[in-house]
Amino acid sequence: MFNIQSIIDAFIFRLQSFGWSDLLDLLLVTAAIYILLQVLRRSQAAFVLRAALVVAGIFLLVNLLLPLPTFGIIINFATIAIGITLLFVLAPELRRWLDRFGRNLGFSFGGRESMAGQIIPQVTSAIEHLSASKIGGLIVLEGTAPLTDIISTGIPVHGQVTSELLETIFFDKTPLHDGAAIIREDEVIAAGCVLPLSDQVLHGWRRLGTRHRAAVGMSEVSDALTIVVSEETGAISVAEDSRLRQDLDRGELTQTMRDFYTRGPDISKPTTWRFWEDWHFPGPRAFFTDLIYLVLAVALALVATTAVRAANDPIVQGRQEGVALQVKDLPADTVLASTPPQTVVVEYEAPASELPSIGTTTFQASISLAGVSTGVTRVPVEVTTTSTAVTIIDPVPAEVDVSVAEIISKTVPVSVTVEGADTLSAAYVISGDPMAVPTEVTVTGPESSIERTATAGATVSVENATSTVRGNRPLVAYDVEGIRVSDVTIEPSVASVTVIIRARGNARDVGVRAVTTGSPPDGYWLSSLTVEPVGVTIQGDPAIISEMGSFVDTLPVDLSEAAGELVIEVPLDLPADVQALDSNGNALSNVTVTALVAARSGDLLTERPVDIINDRGTNSIEIDPPTVQLLLSGPLPTLNRIEQDPELVSVVIDALDLPSNRSVEVTPTVVAPDDIRVQLVDTSVLVTTKRNNN
Repeated sequence: MFNIQSIIDAFIFRLQSFGWSDLLDLLLVTAAIYILLQVLRRSQAAFVLRAALVVAGIFLLVNLLLPLPTFGIIINFATIAIGITLLFVLAPELRRWLDRFGRNLGFSFGGRESMAGQIIPQVTSAIEHLSASKIGGLIVLEGTAPLTDIISTGIPVHGQVTSELLETIFFDKTPLHDGAAIIREDEVIAAGCVLPLSDQVLHGWRRLGTRHRAAVGMSEVSDALTIVVSEETGAISVAEDSRLRQDLDRGELTQTMRDFYTRGPDISKPTTWRFWEDWHFPGPRAFFTDLIYLVLAVALALVATTAVRAANDPIVQGRQEGVALQVKDLPADTVLASTPPQTVVVEYEAPASELPSIGTTTFQASISLAGVSTGVTRVPVEVTTTSTAVTIIDPVPAEVDVSVAEIISKTVPVSVTVEGADTLSAAYVISGDPMAVPTEVTVTGPESSIERTATAGATVSVENATSTVRGNRPLVAYDVEGIRVSDVTIEPSVASVTVIIRARGNARDVGVRAVTTGSPPDGYWLSSLTVEPVGVTIQGDPAIISEMGSFVDTLPVDLSEAAGELVIEVPLDLPADVQALDSNGNALSNVTVTALVAARSGDLLTERPVDIINDRGTNSIEIDPPTVQLLLSGPLPTLNRIEQDPELVSVVIDALDLPSNRSVEVTPTVVAPDDIRVQLVDTSVLVTTKRNNN
């Protein structure tokens, strides 16, 4: 149950958020109420109806003002009863109004389509008979535009459309045969009608008479279809859309009429002509009376729509969190010294049906700093919405404290921080201090931040460098404790940094080369040889170092008895007074040499007998052939052992898998060392079993 206050709130809110759907709803309700008021105004039972409406209004008012549940139920039933009673009381008036309304709408598309099946055969038959008899005829099929003026020039007929009636009208002994017959819906509405003549120069003008000119003239002023039968030749013609089509046969005529009746309404030719023909200005007194009824209908429609929507779609309050807060109109030469809240909460009211579509993007929250002076200032939060269905109540917080600081500038020196110096080879050294261009820069920002700024620093890496490092590096503001100052700008923002790295005179970086002696055992070869580290720094007498090449060798590693992987610590073969240094600058006495001595691979073709295993003596077994050839692939040492001892490879067949008294093809199983790959030259043998008789 809703109350007066809710209706008032809904009414005000609906006016504030009036949209297209509300306007359409209001127009339709206003039209319905206005028609009802006009019906009541002219009704013979007007006094009874007015009394019923007054009683219903009183019931509704009491139901709104007083929370009386039981009485409210009675009022609801009484309202339904009054509505049903109105339908019976107003039945004659409603019937007359609907009849007038239907006539004003004209021949509807659905009616035209249903009439086509009745009219087309009759008209076609009549046209054929007239054509065969060379009797002139002029028939107009009314379209959506009423032909009231044309009909008034003829004689009313109001007869059902039949072939006989049309032929009778155009019989040359009747007084109606010279005019046009007008067909509206399913009846011949008039005959002997006068049609306007066309001013066009028609094709074949000498053979076309007044009927054809009248047909074209009719098509120029209306959307009607005009059918002409020539009195001289009996030819059938059709005029439509200011065009004349001649010499039609029965099929073409039938299709043309079917297209005419089944097409939709032509929106370029309004169907309201008939209404405006009957309309006239009612006079000042009646006009103002109608205007009063219209204003009353609008007022009642407003009350009705807002009351219904207040009941079906009540206005509720909601809270939207996470609405982004924007800062606008920051004064020139100032900056925010403190960060305001990133988001705010918006309290709003809206129809319940709109709640699912409301989100953070529905609202825009902002604070304006126009005219704000430096220091801390409290400013209000302003919220707008993109939805006309939403009313904003308050933002939370409604105000925020903002600190605005003046922007100042000062000059600070540029410092360079070198990273990765500990990774430099012992053969190289950083010469002098790093250099930066420019040596000073300007920093700009809030006064408090600028006072903290002590330097603008650039960072450069010399990791594993062997020559001077140059390049542009971005500048970052730091305070005296080396803590970054983030809310300032630096001009210029980059510096050209140079770190000079030179080679030491008594040191040089060289590669390490492993030296071997002896050959691996027969059947093996040296597949890989590595040394760790791959390079060292040699330090000593500059004259001796300058004569050394790019590599320093290890003492020889003996591979005579090596097999598999060999890892050994080997001293470097260095001249006297020269030492090796690792990457950390420490003296290096040995390097690690890793040698992988792998067996060579080869192939061996051999022949082995086929043996039977798990033979219990139940069957006598014959194998054909008794031996098979094998292709063995693998390390040469293993293949050499197999040549010396063929029993290392065996070919067997399991007797348990053989059927009795049968001959079958069987693939033998080969047993060989794990590092040998076996391939049977003959993939199978024929095995024959015979059961032994005890």
